Amino acid sequence: MRAARMINLIYLPLTIGLFLLAQQLYKKFPTPLLNPVLVSLTALVLLLLFAQIDYSHYNQYASVLTFLLKPAVVALGVPLYQQLHSIKKELPQILSLVFVSVVIAVVSTTALALLVGASAQIAASLSPKSVTTPIAVLIADQIGGQPSIAAIAVMVTGLVGSVVGVPWLRAMRVHHPKAQGIAMGTACHALGTARIVEEGAQQGAYSAFALVLSAILSSLLCPILVPLVSAWLA
Repeated sequence: MRAARMINLIYLPLTIGLFLLAQQLYKKFPTPLLNPVLVSLTALVLLLLFAQIDYSHYNQYASVLTFLLKPAVVALGVPLYQQLHSIKKELPQILSLVFVSVVIAVVSTTALALLVGASAQIAASLSPKSVTTPIAVLIADQIGGQPSIAAIAVMVTGLVGSVVGVPWLRAMRVHHPKAQGIAMGTACHALGTARIVEEGAQQGAYSAFALVLSAILSSLLCPILVPLVSAWLA
């Protein structure tokens, strides 16, 4: 019994330790494929599978990290505040860009899911994939989706974006810091913002602002667009 309790207490420091090791690996070999979040998550999943540890049991003792996501997202407001004067001047343009991006993201995701044979519920669950997890879960629940599926979709979107987002922007010759920030914040939420802030404070500020706008607009547009697309493709 005592040994079991000791093992339970290892989950949290183990998770943090894996991430710190992944960070060191990324610093030594800075390639997108060695993204610290991706590497630590993969290692943790393999470890849980190998040790036959149920995720719900693991999460019971490591859920404090999930709670810390909220203040971590709030911390992104620091670079945003530093660029606030510049953002105010360009607010109409930024709002227009994010609005169009959200419409395209929601419509294309919903339509593609339905076209490949997914149910309306699955399509609704995937539609808020580019929004940070707490909001995406609420949106999915509101429009008849599955919050758990929405959470997974958000995680996958963020991971993929944080790994390939910056190389893709460079390949597409998108070099302007503001454009890079808006693209990453709108497309891949907090994980994308955490990645693009490594490129510079300006990218991080615009990404954080785009993340917030994307969340607000998605919560307003998903209940309108998802039923329209579902009815159109029904």
